[in-house]
Amino acid sequence: MKNQIRPVFVGVLLGIFSIIFGIFWAMYLATQHESIHRTLSMSARSSIEGKFVVSPGGGHADHAVGGHAQAGHDAVAGKMMNAEGDAKSMRSIHSDDEMEEAHERLTRGHLHAMGLGLITISVSVLLSFLSASHKMKTLAATCLGTGGFFYPFSWIIMGYRTPALGAESAAQSVVPIAGLSAILVLAGVFLTLFFLLRDFVKGRL
Repeated sequence: MKNQIRPVFVGVLLGIFSIIFGIFWAMYLATQHESIHRTLSMSARSSIEGKFVVSPGGGHADHAVGGHAQAGHDAVAGKMMNAEGDAKSMRSIHSDDEMEEAHERLTRGHLHAMGLGLITISVSVLLSFLSASHKMKTLAATCLGTGGFFYPFSWIIMGYRTPALGAESAAQSVVPIAGLSAILVLAGVFLTLFFLLRDFVKGRL
């Protein structure tokens, strides 16, 4: 039994790490909810305020041209009031929609870590009983374990970026890590299915 598990040990170990991370991440979400919400709110606020900053130079320019100081101040005040109103409106939208989406994506990080961890362990153990070579077993288990371990992080990163970037932009920002992780997971699964079907056809099961 020990010799059978050895080729897929990396996959089993990464699967265990994924489950442990999923458990601790769930505990963190439950106990640090307010802290996470404050972090997301600050990120959203910084992003919104950055979009509605009124340059003070505009007021001085109006003051200098023609000596219309009062007109310049009124124009700047009007811009600031409009910007403040737009910022409040945008902040409300963030709180209602994108903030909820951010929390949901952070939670999905936990769900994917637990699910992929269990899948990695199960498939790796199944792979250990097949007739594939040790190198191919190690390759399949490593691909599955590596992809399954890193994929949940894409959801967590996406969740933290959602209030500042928006739902779509945040999703696009993690395409490289999510795509590579998904490819590794699929590679491990397809290799296992290939060896499983080969053993079934040859009557080795």
